[in-house]
Amino acid sequence: MLVLDIGGTKVAAARWVDGRLQDRRQWPMPITPEAWRQTLALMATTYPGVSWVAAAVTGLTDGRVWSAVNQQLISFWDGYALADALTQAWRCPSVLLNDAQAAAWGEFVAGERQPANLLFITLSTGVGGGLVLDGQLRSGSRGLAGHIGHVGSGLAPLDGDTRCGCGRLNCLEALASGTALARQATHLLGRPLDAESVFAGWHAGEAVCSRLLERAAQAVAQALGDAHVLLDLDEVRLGGSVGLAPGMIDAIKQAQQALPARCRVAVSPACLGADAGLIGMGHWASGRPGAP
Repeated sequence: MLVLDIGGTKVAAARWVDGRLQDRRQWPMPITPEAWRQTLALMATTYPGVSWVAAAVTGLTDGRVWSAVNQQLISFWDGYALADALTQAWRCPSVLLNDAQAAAWGEFVAGERQPANLLFITLSTGVGGGLVLDGQLRSGSRGLAGHIGHVGSGLAPLDGDTRCGCGRLNCLEALASGTALARQATHLLGRPLDAESVFAGWHAGEAVCSRLLERAAQAVAQALGDAHVLLDLDEVRLGGSVGLAPGMIDAIKQAQQALPARCRVAVSPACLGADAGLIGMGHWASGRPGAP
């Protein structure tokens, strides 16, 4: 089986053999339809002889078609029959699942602990989430379950009210994603900055960067509190380049102290690191009817 993890900035691929990743490779995520077709052809050449393709994808999917939640990320894919394209490229069956949902399942299956009610959040280019409730992965009939990045944060970004790519105002993704951190920092400091530079400024004691990360941590803490009182979670696992950046989890835990005790939930780093989506996709797809 070939497993893919297709996100806003990269495409990762690996063979799934006996419950493990083998021959993992990665490419930048193309930004045009033609570049995507070229990358797809390159991946098919790189991994010949595949009998099944399972892809974890950002956004919404019903298992066959990909749809955008944030229209500003890979907008040319909205309504794209991705599973059919994968089947055509490899001449074998294919299946899709949201990337954060795949990661949530990977964290549940492969982690040292298996909390019955687990929320996985990825803070990265965007903000995604996946839910395991009563030991079962929840995706919903439209693939929407767990999309915590598009709940209202209750806070305004430091560069002012912001319309998220999903159409809502001041979503968690508009405050705490890597894209949001870069946008706010660039506006406030008047020079181009990326999320990595914001974290470097924070650790160096730069006041604006510190305010940005504190506000992002507050927004995440509020979202976790909302999810916890709604679902009675056992644990939250945090992943993604922003979520796993040094100091971020501690900042979120500190922000949680402002919440009533019953609204706080245990937060820990993702056990599977950056490959949670690939590993979760392998475990999930292996349990599908007809899977090799």
